[in-house]
Amino acid sequence: MTTSRFIWPAALGLCAVAAMAQWQLEPAWSIAPAATLADGVTLGGAGSNTERGIAYNPATGNVLLVSRNGGTKVIALDGQTGAFLKVMDVTGVTGGTFALSTVDVAADGAIFAANLVTTAAQASPFKVYRWANEAAVPTVAYSGAPANARYGDDFAVRGAGTATEILAGAGSNGTAQTTVARFTTADGSTFTTQGIPVSGIVNGDLRLGIAYGTGNAFFSKQAGALREISYDPGAGTAVLVNSYTLATGGGAAGPIGVDTALGLMVAYASSSTAGAGQSVNLYELSSFVPGGTVAPADSDALLTANANANGVGAVDFSSDGSMVFVVAPNNGVQAYRVVNVPEPGSLSLLGWGVLALLAQRRR
Repeated sequence: MTTSRFIWPAALGLCAVAAMAQWQLEPAWSIAPAATLADGVTLGGAGSNTERGIAYNPATGNVLLVSRNGGTKVIALDGQTGAFLKVMDVTGVTGGTFALSTVDVAADGAIFAANLVTTAAQASPFKVYRWANEAAVPTVAYSGAPANARYGDDFAVRGAGTATEILAGAGSNGTAQTTVARFTTADGSTFTTQGIPVSGIVNGDLRLGIAYGTGNAFFSKQAGALREISYDPGAGTAVLVNSYTLATGGGAAGPIGVDTALGLMVAYASSSTAGAGQSVNLYELSSFVPGGTVAPADSDALLTANANANGVGAVDFSSDGSMVFVVAPNNGVQAYRVVNVPEPGSLSLLGWGVLALLAQRRR
């Protein structure tokens, strides 16, 4: 009874802190556009549009960055510091408008990257490559045309081994596109595709950002509303569940990343005008109201404001959600620590809990 009496006031204060804490982005490291990393490896500068894909590797803690500056490559960076580590092997990576555009990593560390095609006809197929690890030579996991559409602007991978699943959104090639391409595998190495039409959305809603939600659900984003979509692989159908407007600290939200365990989303917002606001925005999924406008819990302006006319880029969380990584074409790479900071009012509650505990001990 005495122990419980001592603990309860402080515990109440600590609970109040948790209830009144707010998620924030703390800059961890950045790489400027046109920066020289090492061994002659440089990033593209303003107007280059050469870096569009980024992903966290849970097997190594490294960050993988796709670059076309000076040739097609996948650059491995230290996830904690941004230090250059190596350039991965890209033997046999060919074809497409861009030979590589986007990248993501499965839970077991298998790496997948895709080219970009503006029309996925067999003469220029959409290709997905697989690396068993960062030291491996790539193999072709998929080559074909999920639909005669644009692919390679967004890409999401989850699972591992034979349970690996990939989603890629279709972009317009002059005709309306509202189909998501789903890729699955029986052996963990080679993939087949399933085109799933999404009812309730409009042309282009799937192109710029795609991220898994919980279960058979995902979020997608282009220049308009954020879409929340539920899909049924068995039936081969998908339906719009909810739409949201993402307010930002500058620019129009496009590429997104989601951490379902923490209930967080990060969106990179770009501008086609040089000097205009561009930002990285953190949202709490619990604040999403169907049909409503979602204000960011935190927003951070990019260090540079070079135009990103295509609105492309990529966002990825670390596997524990403690960091998030953003590639902003023509504006380099930004890494943030994701922290839950007590609000000023909750600090007083914490103090109240500590004082109550001390008072109990003096009695």
